[in-house]
Amino acid sequence: MEKTALIVVVTYNSENFVEKCLFSIASQNFKNYFLLIIDNNSSDLTVSRIKQYKNAESRISSSNFKLIQMKKNIGFSGAVNYGVSYYFSKKNKLLPEGCKYLILLNPDMILDEDTLVNLIYTFNHDSKNPQKTTGVAGGMILDYSTNEISHLGGKVEFNFITSHIKNAGSIDINKITGSDRVNLREKVNFISADYVTGALFATQMSLFKNLGGFDTGYRPAYFEELDYCLKVKKLGLNILVNPLAFARHFEGASSGKFSADFYYFYHKNRIRCAIINSNFTGILKIFFKSEICWLKSGAAKNQGPALAKAYLTNWLFCPYYLIIKIKNFIKIARLRKIYEKTG
Repeated sequence: MEKTALIVVVTYNSENFVEKCLFSIASQNFKNYFLLIIDNNSSDLTVSRIKQYKNAESRISSSNFKLIQMKKNIGFSGAVNYGVSYYFSKKNKLLPEGCKYLILLNPDMILDEDTLVNLIYTFNHDSKNPQKTTGVAGGMILDYSTNEISHLGGKVEFNFITSHIKNAGSIDINKITGSDRVNLREKVNFISADYVTGALFATQMSLFKNLGGFDTGYRPAYFEELDYCLKVKKLGLNILVNPLAFARHFEGASSGKFSADFYYFYHKNRIRCAIINSNFTGILKIFFKSEICWLKSGAAKNQGPALAKAYLTNWLFCPYYLIIKIKNFIKIARLRKIYEKTG
């Protein structure tokens, strides 16, 4: 059976919340999906909880569900790429011919019943204007207990420091959760963003495959979504956030966030992303100037050792990044010609 969307959930030690996520997926008004869970070698009861839920949930079966257990943690981007390649491989019994969209969800997300319907609507809202085609769509992420907006897309500074857009503008949470939500769909104001978080992320499957998926160099996580969105923008496609496609963040805060390891991986991948996606003039005149101002502002207080290690790592890998830049340039130039012809 053909599925319109492939949903990929990457888990790692997610035993405390994965069942709630699965229930919210099974409860979606959108049903034409295949759910693929990639477990990155969890050491807790994550896999057991997933299997127990699958066996107890009649709305999830072998026709729309598959759990893959990795023997080692290959990172978020590596797991997503593996899931997509598995789905389209000749070794399985899935039928990928009609799969138009790739949807990524974090296991600590609890979806509203219309999240996937509205997320996919973002791609189809303006089909008469192909010059404004949506390449990546995101949703609004709310705090689980307070309903406060924690993420409405992301923005990037000149030195690639990222931050969340939280300004809801005229968005009324009570309205979008009420009975009139269907009528709001045609009136929704999409939000243009620099990037969309992988916690609630959708893209055209053909686009994801043509771009070669995520860059797995952003291990274990952070900046793979931004890198992908920057490539999409170079193709002239939009990055849009649909506030009607909302979900609640159950966990509240990722374990280990703001630790020494977090800062190292964040800055290592931030600088990597800047080098790969900026021209040489931009690096010298924009990135470095912004980076120095940021350092002088004291924003990096207590991050010194992690930053120093990140700078050194990226300095050593600069020749390799040059090869990636060239490959990306050739690939995007080729795809841009294709999109210009089809547009």
